Amino acid sequence: MIVWSRGSARAFRALARKCVAGRPRGPAPVVVFEVRAGTLTVWTRTADAGLAYTAPTDGTDRRLLVPMATLADVEGGGDEPVEWGVETPLTGTARWADRGVPRTTSFDAVRPDKSHRLPGLPDEWHPVPDGFVSALHECGRTAATEPARFALNRVQVRGATGQVIGTDGRSALVCGGFTLPFRDDVLIPAVPVFGAREWTAEPDVRVGRAGGHLVVAAGPWRVFLSIDTAGRYPDVAGLVPKTATTTIEIADGDAAALAVQLASLPGAETDDRSVTLDTGGGVAVRAQDEATGRFEEVRLARSTAAGPPIQVAIDRRILARALTFGCGTVRVTPGKPVVFAGADRALMCVALDPAHVVEPADTAALTTPIERPRRSDMKHETNGPRRPTRPTRRLIRPTRWPRPRASARLWRRRPVGRVGWWPPSRGRSGRRRS
Repeated sequence: MIVWSRGSARAFRALARKCVAGRPRGPAPVVVFEVRAGTLTVWTRTADAGLAYTAPTDGTDRRLLVPMATLADVEGGGDEPVEWGVETPLTGTARWADRGVPRTTSFDAVRPDKSHRLPGLPDEWHPVPDGFVSALHECGRTAATEPARFALNRVQVRGATGQVIGTDGRSALVCGGFTLPFRDDVLIPAVPVFGAREWTAEPDVRVGRAGGHLVVAAGPWRVFLSIDTAGRYPDVAGLVPKTATTTIEIADGDAAALAVQLASLPGAETDDRSVTLDTGGGVAVRAQDEATGRFEEVRLARSTAAGPPIQVAIDRRILARALTFGCGTVRVTPGKPVVFAGADRALMCVALDPAHVVEPADTAALTTPIERPRRSDMKHETNGPRRPTRPTRRLIRPTRWPRPRASARLWRRRPVGRVGWWPPSRGRSGRRRS
């Protein structure tokens, strides 16, 4: 008999759904319970990653395979223990108490085979800061949903430089400052599991490599990320401009106020959600709704700018993420990506079309309708009788279809004469021409 709580079953099923890049497809995977040397390991494997939970336990070594749907029947708000066992070779039961009421559910046990063995663990664990989990989550959010010429649906982990990178081709996030136990660059799936509270609340984070997997562990949880060896990835870190024409320093107070107001600025319902960042006459962010003409401008009085004045249109969602990351240094260079830099983080994006730039209110061009002269009913005096007018010509002429060219015929006429079987031509008298 294996004992495992309802709360752990609820958390395990929620994290297993987040070990898939995109929406879960196909049947749910099988959950493996294995007791070995006084340690209970519960694990499952999806198409993109594997999830494992470990806890000390009592009892003999054994293995049990349970359908994922059974965890949904057992889970609940409490943390009551659940007894898992097998009565017959292919029939299992789970027993627990729900507010003092005994409950029992049966399930079809799965016969274990070689594919249900636990993956190997790293020979050596390397501790990393808790910001590594956050970097995996945020770079996974930045990655694309589908692959293209490059594997943009992956997250790149660069061991030599200690960076985690994610991009979808329009924006890119580079997180650095990590010391990793390998030197090469690896591509791993962009799974949202690292944004769960079970991972963000754990300060003890460890990293290792084993059997073609990058293994990340935090507390009792472990995630096995398959390494993509066939995919290609662009040099995102090399695209970060070393110098900038104009540099903007957004103060912390202005950043906090702007982050609150960005969602309410005009034009939030459009596809591009563009806002204009302007440094002419002070740092300002403005937006305008093209449908209603509503205009609004936010002055960043405590922020500074160095370099020639610029006006650049960017996506407000990128600006909001940059302010959340604390990237208050904005570097703008014409013809290059806009960079929001912070402590060990850099968020880049492609500037929008200059047609999205909103001019200041005092210099904005006002569009006025053109008034056409009205016709007067007053008759003008003439020096003589009215001249007769010519009849109105027909404006629409009948359509004449052009004759097809000789080359456009499907066949050509044979020449007239004594050639082949074609009969000789006759004159007016009816005699044959010699």
